[in-house]
Amino acid sequence: MDSFRFEAPDALLLLLLVPALALYVRRRRMPAMRVGSDAAAAEVRRPSWRIRARPLLPVLRLIAVALLVLALARPQRGEAVARTQGNGIDIVLALDISSSMSLPFARRETRLDAARDVLTRFVRGRTADRVGLVVFQGSTVTLSPLTTDYNAIAQDVGGVDRIRLRDGTGIGVAIGESVNALRDSAAASRIVILLTDGENNVLQIEPLAAAKIAAKLGVRVYTIGVVSRGQNPGGGRLDIDEQSLQAIADVTHGTYNRAEDPAALQLVYDEIDRLEKSRFEDRELTRFDNIAPYFLAAAVAALAVEIALRHSWLRGIT
Repeated sequence: MDSFRFEAPDALLLLLLVPALALYVRRRRMPAMRVGSDAAAAEVRRPSWRIRARPLLPVLRLIAVALLVLALARPQRGEAVARTQGNGIDIVLALDISSSMSLPFARRETRLDAARDVLTRFVRGRTADRVGLVVFQGSTVTLSPLTTDYNAIAQDVGGVDRIRLRDGTGIGVAIGESVNALRDSAAASRIVILLTDGENNVLQIEPLAAAKIAAKLGVRVYTIGVVSRGQNPGGGRLDIDEQSLQAIADVTHGTYNRAEDPAALQLVYDEIDRLEKSRFEDRELTRFDNIAPYFLAAAVAALAVEIALRHSWLRGIT
């Protein structure tokens, strides 16, 4: 949608001078006329084209003044583009596939089974986003770079149980690998959604240090802690380090959520989806180009025509 604006609209007040100048010019050009002969009177009755064109000179000058004022107001023309929901988001899914993810999470599925189901629905729900997949244990690997081939990503998600890495939980290296996958991204929003059911036990990169790097690069990290229902009765010890996961989210302006069953896990991803989409809902981005030089050129052209006429065809006409 085309848009037009003045960067300095206060300058438009100078346009009020144009009618005043027009009135001044009109009064100046209305002296009493002496008629000395019948021939002169006939000439007045039958004015030549030069006489009839005489008002064109002040009109051209007034037009030049008006265009100059418009140029001083710095007119700009732009194109406003409405953002669609989710447009411009690059997402890296960081999935913990350590051995503890094989523990029961619901009656007939493990934590990893539930995570695969939720991630598959999340991926297939994309329309304009690029998605990448990073899996981690004691080490990490990028199974898929950023892509819009959602079928391929869904297949990779479905096959994560076949990946064999050194066991452990490398949350820091997973964040580092995920941020690296977003390194060349120019998307308006870049995020990592990290799911884990354990504490970091790989000292190669501290999770908070990796999070600070992500924050400097403008990458938000959403963290999710998976805890089996009934695992923590009475507030006993959790296998996840919620304080660390919360700190990672806080540093990067993401969120931390705990999921205690598959339904809760689904709700977490739905909420992240909603949060990211809301960043672009009902928002218009407009790029304006300065067109004041065109108005200035038109003003100069009008003045040049006025001067040319005054010193050529309309020479001597006042």
